[in-house]
Amino acid sequence: MQTLVGTKKGQIYHLEINRPKQLNAMSVQLFQDFKAAVDIINKTDDIRVVVLTGRGKQFCVGLDLKEAPEMFQFPDELDQARKSIRIYDLIKDWQYAMTSLIRIRVPVIVGVQGYCLGGGIDLITSADIRYCTEDAKFSIKEIDIGMAADIGTLQRLGLQNSNTSLFRELAYTGRMFNAQEALTLGLVSKVVKNEQLNDEIFKLAELIASKSPIGCYTIKSILTREQNLDSQLDVMARTNMAMLFTNDMPIALAASLTKGKAEFPKL
Repeated sequence: MQTLVGTKKGQIYHLEINRPKQLNAMSVQLFQDFKAAVDIINKTDDIRVVVLTGRGKQFCVGLDLKEAPEMFQFPDELDQARKSIRIYDLIKDWQYAMTSLIRIRVPVIVGVQGYCLGGGIDLITSADIRYCTEDAKFSIKEIDIGMAADIGTLQRLGLQNSNTSLFRELAYTGRMFNAQEALTLGLVSKVVKNEQLNDEIFKLAELIASKSPIGCYTIKSILTREQNLDSQLDVMARTNMAMLFTNDMPIALAASLTKGKAEFPKL
């Protein structure tokens, strides 16, 4: 794995996003590495808990926008329908990567520090338990590049919280929200001092690792089945296979890069 580092510490497997110079932005390679990590973990019988963190000051700033233009380039000879099918396949591949934490058969604990934006939220909502530091900052950022989040945030976070008003506000505005709002939303279950994050999540991991592995496996399998998100994610992929061809995206990206104000055409 090129963008992830895995370290086995007894019955706990520590998985770290390892692109600190890029603020742990999500690349094509990172998506592939998450899928590979699932295979490694699920084939190791004595792993009872997985802990996921990000190296450096930021947990994850979302999709690597430097790579993004290449991801959406298709041969000119393709018609709109064929381009749409390729977009659908791309979204489904990313969805599969971002549900990696659900497919891990043991509980997954995430520790978030610094920024967790866009795809970072897609990723952590597929974990079992989430803690963050007091200075953590979050954003459902996709609206700021002219699109709806399509890799799981709208589906999973929609089920995981009861404050639908706050959730919709954050999804529609893309505004940054802090650790306390993340706690109110239900995105995280605990806010800890910055220097205590690793101690807290590994203490929790050790407690869970001391429990019956069969019991934990059963709990996770039932909770995952109860969510039953496959059909919802597919609807999202089929929607965005058309919607991602909007001119709003280049307008929004240009405004973001120049720090200007986006002017969108009428609906």
